[in-house]
Amino acid sequence: MVPPEYFTFFMTAAGAGAALIGLLFVAISLAPQRTVQPGAPVVARVISSSTFTALFIGFLISLGAVLPHWNIGILTLILSLMGVINSLSQGWLMLRPWPSWQNVVRRMWLITVSLYLYVQTFICAIQLLMTPNQEGLVFTIGGLLMGIYSIALLRAWELLGVQRTGLLAWLNPLYEDSTNTGKPVAHTDQSDSQVQH
Repeated sequence: MVPPEYFTFFMTAAGAGAALIGLLFVAISLAPQRTVQPGAPVVARVISSSTFTALFIGFLISLGAVLPHWNIGILTLILSLMGVINSLSQGWLMLRPWPSWQNVVRRMWLITVSLYLYVQTFICAIQLLMTPNQEGLVFTIGGLLMGIYSIALLRAWELLGVQRTGLLAWLNPLYEDSTNTGKPVAHTDQSDSQVQH
């Protein structure tokens, strides 16, 4: 059971998650052919999927935390395991066919961070099931949720194709190598041939 002093945090996180999921649906519906439909580049589809997965997991864990008289570890265990599996499958898709080392870095850094966050959440969930009265574990899950939401926001920002400069522009998986035009991959005609099998 979540201590009462954490209710406000989890309620706020659930509300933020619901609002962000709604905004993600609106953003995707404006140009589904670039992001989620079968003809969209693989990288854009993976980013869309990982954004929704992170928001979905964050929202449900937060919502489940305010339910009375039950251990949040049960739901957290299931959702974090889903996040781990999702991250591994997305990483597999992002590396087929094997890209240049620059694109490996661009495509994998956020997936690696996501995987770390989901694994840590999974470990906390197991510990919370074994010792349900440990308040420190609830605090840790709250911190991990902030990280998961942060990843989702970074992914959503990439999905919008916003022009950036510096390191964040170079790390964006939707951008071509710096030797090319620098336009988002999802906006170019050549993107499908670059990222699809």
